[in-house]
Amino acid sequence: QSFQDTFGMTELGDVIYCDPPYIPLSATSNFTSYSKESFGPDLQVLLADMAAEAAQNGKPTLVSNHNTPFAEEIYSAAHIEKFEVRRLISSKAETRGTAPELLAIYGA
Repeated sequence: QSFQDTFGMTELGDVIYCDPPYIPLSATSNFTSYSKESFGPDLQVLLADMAAEAAQNGKPTLVSNHNTPFAEEIYSAAHIEKFEVRRLISSKAETRGTAPELLAIYGA
């Protein structure tokens, strides 16, 4: 089901964790969907807005994503923790490295 439907099922006292398709780090890393529908910028913004609203309604919400300027902009209402994550999947083992990620914490 959609994340919108899932948010609608939450109750006071719930803690919500969202792990959406990540915002691309570059033009060549463009995975944006776990299904046939794309999870583009509009849905990223909607998720951020719904996370903020849920927290205002007593439901702390956490969202993980890549740390990009766009992510920092849409999650600006949250407390943001930034960190590097080691990537273990790549077509070339010698180019595997770390990626910047963030955790947007609403209602902290």
